[in-house]
Amino acid sequence: MVTDYTTRPPTRLAPAVTWFSGTLLFLNIVAAESLSAQEYFIHVNGDSVVCDVKGLSYGKLEFEIDGASSSTIEYDKVSTVNSGDYWDIELDNRNRLLGSVLAGPEPGTVLIAQPSDTVQVALASIVQMRSIDRTFWSRFDGFVELGFGFQKANSATNYSLVAQVDYRATDWLIAYKLDSRFQSQDNAESTRRNQTSLEVSRLLPRTWYVAVFGQAEQNQQLDLDLRLLAGAASGRDILQTNRVEWRGFAGLVGNREEYVGADPTKSAEGLLGTSFRWFTFGDFENSLTSNLSVFPSLTESRRVRLSFDASYRQDLFGDLYLSFSFYDEFDNRPPTGGNKNDLGTTLAVGWDI
Repeated sequence: MVTDYTTRPPTRLAPAVTWFSGTLLFLNIVAAESLSAQEYFIHVNGDSVVCDVKGLSYGKLEFEIDGASSSTIEYDKVSTVNSGDYWDIELDNRNRLLGSVLAGPEPGTVLIAQPSDTVQVALASIVQMRSIDRTFWSRFDGFVELGFGFQKANSATNYSLVAQVDYRATDWLIAYKLDSRFQSQDNAESTRRNQTSLEVSRLLPRTWYVAVFGQAEQNQQLDLDLRLLAGAASGRDILQTNRVEWRGFAGLVGNREEYVGADPTKSAEGLLGTSFRWFTFGDFENSLTSNLSVFPSLTESRRVRLSFDASYRQDLFGDLYLSFSFYDEFDNRPPTGGNKNDLGTTLAVGWDI
């Protein structure tokens, strides 16, 4: 006898089959969503690495695997990246995107899922990629450098301490820097040079920014007991790639100075400046950074001050690096008629925080 299931009423098996099919569909949807939310990157050799993506900067993708410390890989060795976090992404064409990063359809690309649309970009065009979902403390970056030098001929000894701490939010950047140097030698007075500054920047579209800042400075070589600066400036990135950063800025500054043997003075100054950084990545990572600021006086006739510094950095291992720096402070018309120029060099060991 052949049973005709097409004419019989539905049996109790049909709801079970329906429930089972629905469960499979639900599990497939959950699995797909879980895969899209999973963080990973795919190596150019095809290997997929499940990890916690930390960010991308200076041509390197930073990531962390469970049970291991943070590591980096050059962006040209990465085929694509996937992270459901919310990211602040700067491109080499000075555009800025906010959204999640999804694996791209082609090698060397990613999809940026913004609230309004989804954009495909090349990994090579991403200059900076910072997570907006990071905790308060993880938004801090910085470094500390310690230098020491000794010359037996004249028993000259010099010390240096340079430290910087940056806090980066979605639209704000706060930077604090300390630069302290001390030198002593036989048959000569010891000299000190101390400088500390705080800058708060508001980040605008197309890599423009506006900033307010304050600075305190002491320089015994220039007979400067104290200089206090407070000002505002605006600038933008002129060039920004995975190997070069070049920025220009201009502003106005209020200046209060106390020189040895002279009464305190106040003046207004203009500010014109530029900063440049060139860096490489790979087995021997290094970078060259320079900053130039020119302060033409608006209240003292024909007086111009100049501040320049440059630093070469060679990574050693881990977060340690070797740094060689040069600085030059120039004032063509110091109020007391003393030294116009102070310059120096420092060799230091640094540590990235």
